[in-house]
Amino acid sequence: MALMLPWAGLVVAVVGTALLVAARWWPLRLRRRGKAVPFAAAQRFRALPRFRQLAKQQLRWLLLETISMVLAVAGIAMLIARPVEARSWASAKGNRDIMLCLDVSGSMAGVDKNVLQAFSQLAGQLEGERIGLMMFDSTGVVVFPLTDDSSYIQEQLAAAEQEIGENNTVVGTRAVDTGTSLIADGLMGCLERFDHRDQHRSRTVVLATDNQLSGEPLYSLEEAFTRARRDEVLVFGVMPVENSASATQELTRATRETGGDTMLLAETVDVTSISDAVARTQRAALAQRSRLESEEFTWPWVGLALVGLVAAATARNRRERK
Repeated sequence: MALMLPWAGLVVAVVGTALLVAARWWPLRLRRRGKAVPFAAAQRFRALPRFRQLAKQQLRWLLLETISMVLAVAGIAMLIARPVEARSWASAKGNRDIMLCLDVSGSMAGVDKNVLQAFSQLAGQLEGERIGLMMFDSTGVVVFPLTDDSSYIQEQLAAAEQEIGENNTVVGTRAVDTGTSLIADGLMGCLERFDHRDQHRSRTVVLATDNQLSGEPLYSLEEAFTRARRDEVLVFGVMPVENSASATQELTRATRETGGDTMLLAETVDVTSISDAVARTQRAALAQRSRLESEEFTWPWVGLALVGLVAAATARNRRERK
């Protein structure tokens, strides 16, 4: 717990204590300066058991009233000082979301099985993180949403590899028989899969595509990557080795603008470089966004002030009735 305005609280505590002392001392001073009324049997009266009992009760109520006022002043002083509970957040394992985004258009028929095998290795190296898979051609299909169930992830990746088959056909990914490769629309669909927007989580898309557009997309590649940058999503591209140079350069430039990169996929690929790059870049991104959060911690002091004031008023009322 920290105090936002410690000096203000200290001033209130000092002034409140001074006023409390003055409230007790000033009436006594006035009483001593006033003229006393002679009472011949004063000593005898003070010796009476009933008088002593009432005097002790008065003293107890006065003591309770004073302690209660001290507690009330302390509570008010703490409220003025604005106590806050501070906490920081930063990167940590289990705080990352990775969407695997696979282009299953006809032009990717020769490499998608290798991509899924690479995804399986990548998921194994990122165990403990939330991972999801979406396939797309002219439309997108969510194979499995973000989950940290590593066994389920591996089962679904293996099933997806079997489903693709020789013709690279996945049910639900083609709006027309010929199929169209709408890369930007597929990326947009993957970006929409991220949930818990109110939480500080690192988010990454691993986009496997040859970036060969065919058809009329709803979004341009620039619009999709603008959305990724706006949402602070890192995008890593995975592309076939044998691919158009212009398509590779375009995707590489776009992914690097998000903080990611593009890698080439041969028949065998060392996914360690991808997982290391994802983890390294995400740690750096979260470290840069790491911040201190605070929440005002007032309810105990409100309670203390109220209890003190109520107890002081009760004690004063009982004391004046005696």
